[in-house]
Amino acid sequence: MLEPKNKNGNSFIMEFKVYKEQKEKDIEETIENAKKQIEEKKYEENLRERGFTNITKMVFAFKGKDVKMVIY
Repeated sequence: MLEPKNKNGNSFIMEFKVYKEQKEKDIEETIENAKKQIEEKKYEENLRERGFTNITKMVFAFKGKDVKMVIY
């Protein structure tokens, strides 16, 4: 997580995941697993409880040299 000095500034939650052929069928599933982890670990809730309001969630998924990013 990146937290601004000012609680009204932009906060970022970033999750980085590497595709694992044994666990996922494609890189899109890797992205979904990363999103699930953000929600399960309650990263956003943690920031909100501490007064941060402008939060952007980002997921980076890697499969070799192929990289996909999703902002939500």
